[in-house]
Amino acid sequence: MRSLPGLLLLTSLLTFVLTASYTNTVSGSQTASAESGTIAFNLNATGDLPGMLNVKLNHEGGNVTGGSWTLTVLPANADAASSESGRITGTFSGGTITLDANGIATAAGSIQLSVQSGTGQFESVTSGSGSLSLSADAENSTKLGGPLTLSF
Repeated sequence: MRSLPGLLLLTSLLTFVLTASYTNTVSGSQTASAESGTIAFNLNATGDLPGMLNVKLNHEGGNVTGGSWTLTVLPANADAASSESGRITGTFSGGTITLDANGIATAAGSIQLSVQSGTGQFESVTSGSGSLSLSADAENSTKLGGPLTLSF
């Protein structure tokens, strides 16, 4: 019985140690209309997990109600001949989206991501979390950018 608390502590420490956090900056544009309650973005990612983030957000009344995302991770300093390192996929569970009168996204705040799976270098990834925030570029309102954080 005395080993149970020690085992629980060890399990907690391993979970803490084995979870890593990754910080990226994303930028790109909206690729599909928001009128149908779904909005899509293609975003370039730079930072710890460089590559391309494809986003499909479901929304209603300014609130994110679901959707899916895929981050295709490329090697650092990738060029046209580079192969992907792997993919990380997941869903959205909350946040807000702001649209202008034409249905163009101008901001997305505190979007909560759930990490569900990975391929390639990330095939052992089965869970995690993250957040995404976007704001319009001051010089070009059709471009959006902001921070992306993931932990898995």
